[in-house]
Amino acid sequence: MSGGGSERSVVRMAALRARFLRDCEGEGSHEVVAARVEAALDAIGWRSAGGSSSEEVAAVAVHILDNCVNGYHDVNAAVRSLAVLLYQSSATLDGSMSGPSDFLPAALEVVDRYTGTAGAST
Repeated sequence: MSGGGSERSVVRMAALRARFLRDCEGEGSHEVVAARVEAALDAIGWRSAGGSSSEEVAAVAVHILDNCVNGYHDVNAAVRSLAVLLYQSSATLDGSMSGPSDFLPAALEVVDRYTGTAGAST
């Protein structure tokens, strides 16, 4: 995955963990996480792409991020899982997308926008 050198992955994982835990403070609800992921999806133009809504995709993405932060601690694996989710949730208009790997840049952008690190140097 491009832009995912090991040092950058460590920084990205730390940012993801910090943002996720901060968003889950209080009652431990995922509502704030879902709202932020939905906003990240909207920012990359997901609503205009057709397919599942940003809200529906965010509801599943929350569990991917939760498993990453509280389980396997591998942000690259989370990005790959998000890419599969985006692929499965996208509109299949003309069959031009060959597979989930085509969604890796979008998945990475969603993580970076969620954590607030979008546009940071790699």
